[in-house]
Amino acid sequence: MKTLDRKSKFNIYSGFTLSNDDVSVISLLYTPLIGSDSLMLYMAFQSFLERNNLKSETLTHEDFLEIYSMSEKRFLEARYKLEGIGLLTTYFNKNDNIYIYAICPPLTAKNFIKDVTLGLYLFSKIRKDTFDLICNHFKIEKIDKLSYEDVTASFDEVYESRVSNDETFEKFQYILGKKPNVGLKIKDTGFDFSFFLKEINQDFLETGVTKNFENQIKNIAFVYGFDESEMIGLYNDSINKSELYDYRLLKKKANILFNYKRNMRGPILVSKNNDDVTNDDLISFLDTASPEELIDSIVPDFPPSYLDTIIEIYQNISLPRGVLNCMIIKVLKDKSGEMPKLNYFKKVSESWIKDNIFTTIDAVKYVTTAKYSADNNINKTDDNGGFEEL
Repeated sequence: MKTLDRKSKFNIYSGFTLSNDDVSVISLLYTPLIGSDSLMLYMAFQSFLERNNLKSETLTHEDFLEIYSMSEKRFLEARYKLEGIGLLTTYFNKNDNIYIYAICPPLTAKNFIKDVTLGLYLFSKIRKDTFDLICNHFKIEKIDKLSYEDVTASFDEVYESRVSNDETFEKFQYILGKKPNVGLKIKDTGFDFSFFLKEINQDFLETGVTKNFENQIKNIAFVYGFDESEMIGLYNDSINKSELYDYRLLKKKANILFNYKRNMRGPILVSKNNDDVTNDDLISFLDTASPEELIDSIVPDFPPSYLDTIIEIYQNISLPRGVLNCMIIKVLKDKSGEMPKLNYFKKVSESWIKDNIFTTIDAVKYVTTAKYSADNNINKTDDNGGFEEL
């Protein structure tokens, strides 16, 4: 992670005024993905804007960090998350050692939830009941208009058009201020789109190969981790009854394929961290997750007996809660969602203790190293409860 010069200066700019709806979207939809530090940073930047020109005075990072009691590392992590999710654009002038932070508007609630990346990551991040609760918060009750007639006056009935040389397009853009957020920008998906095009029947594309179609294919491949061959198959399965490519079918088929291959509800959004293999959110989840949350993250439709087994594990194995939760997840994944009895976990715990696994961070590193990869074709549990390579 890059370092931050506390003496460096910055200005904040914005092209829109944050509305109450925007605040709700950022607080309820974005925050589960970016975390509270990024939410605080976004709102802090907003608070420094002057109302008349939506620009801040020149500030130093040192002053900002002191005001909000933040370390340089926390500030940079929060800033990168805002940048990555499309809420902030950062510019830097090396000669003057000064930054510009341009605040970007959030997506609307409807567009966020329907977005193939953000909506899916949010669905994977939180419980289904919580997801439904948030979605219902943004739903607007439709008006029953069956017994009414639309008597609204049309534009040309009320207004006439007058062209003035003073009313330029640039001035009109400035008055509008807020530009729509076009969503996430993914620079390098690692997907060979040229190869993909050669292998599909392009006659099914109603408007031909457009940039929008290319982005749809690349983004689906990026989010789900699919390769070119898998995307070719999904494309062929996404032809509707009119014999045309249907993006909605592609998203549906992609999710079905992912569930089948990975036994997960959906991909999980994580932050890149070059300093450590662990993740603060993951550690926090393992340390605090209830038995229901833990099992639901791996086996959504679990039988009640699974909860009883976890309680027995907590009561009979003397390891920290985070280590036990990590062990349970690993075993469930290796067993394709089947929950073994307590004695099995006792044998596994003996193996872990021999390898000096006593903290949650140790457990996460232990199951994510190459030797203990989660690939079902690499590892399996031996009779002694340890893990041996095939």
